[in-house]
Amino acid sequence: MNRKVVIILTLLIVLAGGFFGYRSYKAGADRELAARQQAEADAEAARLADAARKRAAAEAEAQRLISLQAEKDAKAAEAELARLRADEAAAEAKRLAAAEEARLATLERERLSAEKAAAEGEARRIAEQRERQAIEAEKARQAALAKLAADEKSKKEAADREAARLAALKRQQELEKQKAEEITQKAELLSRSIYPSDYKRRTHYYLDVDMKNADAEAAVQRPASEKATDKKP
Repeated sequence: MNRKVVIILTLLIVLAGGFFGYRSYKAGADRELAARQQAEADAEAARLADAARKRAAAEAEAQRLISLQAEKDAKAAEAELARLRADEAAAEAKRLAAAEEARLATLERERLSAEKAAAEGEARRIAEQRERQAIEAEKARQAALAKLAADEKSKKEAADREAARLAALKRQQELEKQKAEEITQKAELLSRSIYPSDYKRRTHYYLDVDMKNADAEAAVQRPASEKATDKKP
């Protein structure tokens, strides 16, 4: 009975020892497994944290690079925009300058056209004036030539008349001289025809001879112009 009890007790003790030993082993194994799992979990957490940190750092770096690139792109875009605006402003300035130049060229062409028209009008006016002056000068020259010819003709006619008058006067003087000589000769002839014995007749004859001699002398001494006047009709 006791033996059975002992055996049972021993079995119970062995069983209890096995149970508690297994339980202790199991607990230790569980703790070791839990510790290993915790270590693995901690390692995984650390790895994940490190990976997350690295990812965050990479993302931060990427964000920084993106921001830097964006800043560079923004600056480049701003510079390009400024360049485009400058080009647009330069193009606008060139357009305005070209428009102003075209306007000035148009004004210059209009001015030159107006000056050309004025010059042509002035040239026509001067040409017409010169033509009128030439016509007037030709008329004046023709009139002067006509007047000169008339004056020459008048002078020639006057000279011819004067020459004719002088010739007539000379002929008249010659005739009068000849007549005076004839009268003188006749008077001398009459004076030689007196007979000394006829006194009364001689007295009248002398008086008549003296009167004729006085008329002849007066005719000889009278100015030639009066004689020419007497000869005119």
